[in-house]
Amino acid sequence: MADRNVSPQSGRELVNSKVEAQKGLTLLELLFALAIVSILLSMGVPSFRNVIMDNRLSDGSNAFMSSINAARSSAIRYQRQATVCPIADYDAAVLSCSGDRDWADGWMVWVDQNRDSLVGAGEILSTQEPMDNSISFQSATVTAISYDGRGFLTSGGDDLLMCDNRTNEEGRVIRINGVGRTEVARQVCL
Repeated sequence: MADRNVSPQSGRELVNSKVEAQKGLTLLELLFALAIVSILLSMGVPSFRNVIMDNRLSDGSNAFMSSINAARSSAIRYQRQATVCPIADYDAAVLSCSGDRDWADGWMVWVDQNRDSLVGAGEILSTQEPMDNSISFQSATVTAISYDGRGFLTSGGDDLLMCDNRTNEEGRVIRINGVGRTEVARQVCL
């Protein structure tokens, strides 16, 4: 005679079977699952790294373009010269322009309210922190980008190249023309 139990929920009789359900995985099944996971990770992780690196370049170029646009509109708004320049020391108590062509250590936007050509208290509109160590951001000639009260560039234009530490990958070039208009394009880094 088989053991019979009555289920409290349904009132039906349940017959206990002699075959129990399997619990857990066998060693062979576990090794097979680990092999599949490792193959998927080996294919996905390098491409995911490239996505992260591309996003860093895109974020950096967008931040720089925002700073350029803020300087130009502030120059027009305040009818004073507005400048974007690389920061000498981002952690310093008083920020100053570095006069260098390396922009990867951060930059700032400031408006010369008192027309003394020096960064003074209350003249800094925004700052950008240093970029990731894997990114370089260089200009061939420009150490500062300034706009006059009409929104025109006060010096010649230039190209600024933003690259990361990958070889022969596409970086970003930010072109500033003679009147101060900017554009971002992709460019192969060496």
